[in-house]
Amino acid sequence: MATRKCAFIIPYYGKFPNYFQLFLDSCGKNPDYDWLVFTDDRTEYDYPANVHVRYETFRDMQERAQHCFDFPISLKSPYKLCDYRPAYGLLFADYLTDYSHWGHCDCDLIFGKLSDFVTDDMLDRYEKIFAQGHCSIYKNDEIANHAFMLPLNGEPIYRKVLTEDRAFTFDESYLPTNVNRIFDQNGLPIFTNDLSANTDSRSSIFRLTHYDAALDTYMTERPLRAVYTWSNGILSRSYYRLGEFRTHELMYMHLQRRHMDVDPALTRTKANTVIHILPGLFTVLPADTVTKDNFKTIRWKHRTNHRRKILIGDLRFQYKRAKRKFLNR
Repeated sequence: MATRKCAFIIPYYGKFPNYFQLFLDSCGKNPDYDWLVFTDDRTEYDYPANVHVRYETFRDMQERAQHCFDFPISLKSPYKLCDYRPAYGLLFADYLTDYSHWGHCDCDLIFGKLSDFVTDDMLDRYEKIFAQGHCSIYKNDEIANHAFMLPLNGEPIYRKVLTEDRAFTFDESYLPTNVNRIFDQNGLPIFTNDLSANTDSRSSIFRLTHYDAALDTYMTERPLRAVYTWSNGILSRSYYRLGEFRTHELMYMHLQRRHMDVDPALTRTKANTVIHILPGLFTVLPADTVTKDNFKTIRWKHRTNHRRKILIGDLRFQYKRAKRKFLNR
């Protein structure tokens, strides 16, 4: 009988992001959830009590995956693991016996308070919660654990996905071949509302992009001057809109593999420090909280130091895009 709510499974081979400790800290503020990390990175981190690390090689992962299938699979590089995520309920079954749910997530995230967004009713009603590859939750039952094997357009597409070398991004929405379409076609209930703060990887500033299930596409918001903070497990975004100051709690922030420096001051401050999340930087918020009175001061305090980095990054992106267009004419 399951006694724990959910375990997020993270097989990761290679060096973790330089802000991995901040990711771990955000996991530690979600005691209702566990994280199971399988990695060959033996860097010493302060792992919270609900993050369990098992050291292994990528070869171990390859053998684990092959053992679950009676046909030769393709898993030549860690990146291909995205196609195996919907099968984690089978691949890691031995580690999931105490959990009612399991999930997968990236480690370029900063979590807020998950229980403020993922309700018990959602966990009871849906076989799968969320359509994004960077964070999804499945019921730990026979239906959800084997759903990836069900037909898509009449074909067992999973065999093609797991035997070819190319990446299908089988775990992700907005693609012709993905596990969400399998759930839909086979009548399995899936919660598709995008509650993430998913930053647009094409922008040098933070612009959030959300998956619209009705349109089956991603919608990116207009640029918004906002302050993002993480404090004692609560992730927030503060901003002005139509002259009104607002602060909204966020479930998690996806940094889309962007480079992020970590201010050394964060390692010397108290545990209850409020972290200011800027494009390219985690630093200390120069206040106890963000208010309508100090918003502008906070918003522009670090602008001078990081404007050059942001502008250079944006120019590089614009140059690469223009070069691609020229070569593809």
